[in-house]
Amino acid sequence: MSRDSNPCTLTILLLLVILVISISNYFTFSKIEYHVISSNDTDSSNVISLYQSESIKELRKNALLTAENDRKMLFNASIKATSQDFYKSVKVEAHCAQKERIGEKGDGGKYVCNPKKVKKDCTLLSLGLNNQIGYDEHIYEATGRQCKILGADLDPQNQQTKDSYAKMNGELFAGRIPSEITIPQMLEKAGRKEVELLKIDIEGGEVIALEPLLKDYFVCQIFIEIHGMPSDHLRMLQIIAKYGFRIFNVDENLLCPMCCEYSMINELCMAQFGVVPLGITIPQQIDVRRMDHLDKN
Repeated sequence: MSRDSNPCTLTILLLLVILVISISNYFTFSKIEYHVISSNDTDSSNVISLYQSESIKELRKNALLTAENDRKMLFNASIKATSQDFYKSVKVEAHCAQKERIGEKGDGGKYVCNPKKVKKDCTLLSLGLNNQIGYDEHIYEATGRQCKILGADLDPQNQQTKDSYAKMNGELFAGRIPSEITIPQMLEKAGRKEVELLKIDIEGGEVIALEPLLKDYFVCQIFIEIHGMPSDHLRMLQIIAKYGFRIFNVDENLLCPMCCEYSMINELCMAQFGVVPLGITIPQQIDVRRMDHLDKN
C-alpha cells in the first residue's frame, strides 16, 4: 500500500504545482495585456486617424516615391556641395505635426516633437550647458514638471545654474564627455535606465560619445548639433540612423556655417508622440574609398 501511495502523492503534488504556475501566469499575462490596452487606447485611435488623413497619405506617397533619389542626392551633396547646399539636401524622414521650439529662438533652442506626450517620470538629458539653461527650464515645464532632468558640461556650473537645477530637482555632472565621464555613467549614477528626450551639443564630442549610449540604452528623441564638413554630418547621421532614428526637423545654425541642428525620433516612439514615418533618406552605408577618391579630385 505504501509503495503505491508514494507515486500517487508525487503525481498529485506535481499537478498542483503545474496548476498554481498556470494560474499565476494567466493573471500576470492578463495584467500586462490590460496595461497595454488601457495605456494605449487613446493614442492608438489618434494615430489611426492621423494615418487615414488624405494629406498624410499624399505626403507618405510622395516621400516614398522620391526616397531613393533623395538618398543619392544627399550622398552626392556630402562629397561635393557646400555646407548650406548639404543642409538643404537633408529631407525629413518623419512627420511630426506638433513640433515645439524649446529654448532660445537663436542658437541653443531645439525643435521637440510633442513634448507633452512624454511618459511619467521620464528622463531628460541635456549635454552641453555652459551656464545657458533656457532649454532645460523650458523643457522641464513643457513636459509637465514630471521628468527627471540631468545636465552636464565640461566645467562645473555657476551657482545660479546650480540653484535653478535644484528647483527642478535636477542633477548636474561635470567633466569632458566621454574621456572623463560617459553618458551611461551619468545614467547609472542617477539611477535611470532610459532617456525620453536627449539634447546633445558637446562641440564634436558626440562623434564618439553618443553611440555607446544608443547601444545599451533606449532613447526616444535626439536633438543634436553636428559640426564639420558635410561628410562629417552624414557620417554622424548614419550612426544615429543605424539605431532606428529618423529626422523630423533640420535647422541650420546661422551663427555657425559648419553647424546644423537635427531633431530625430526613434521609430519605436513614433506612435507615442503621434509621428508618421516617411521615406528613409539617410544612406545606410557610405563608400569611403569612393569618397576619398572624389575628395582628392
